Amino acid sequence: MAKKKQPEVIQHNFVAKYMHEVNKSQVFVDRKKNAKRGYSKHKQGRYSDDYRPYSFCLI
Repeated sequence: MAKKKQPEVIQHNFVAKYMHEVNKSQVFVDRKKNAKRGYSKHKQGRYSDDYRPYSFCLI
């Protein structure tokens, strides 16, 4: 009797399958260098009190 070959087990590795689409190199901004130049992400005090929808003034 000839030996029967067992079918090969296929393992689906989804991490390896999609790693080239997801893992891409990114360009990062040097925040320390920008801070020295005076850049701030959220600028403070750009609106005067006229544009605010509510006021904290006491009458």
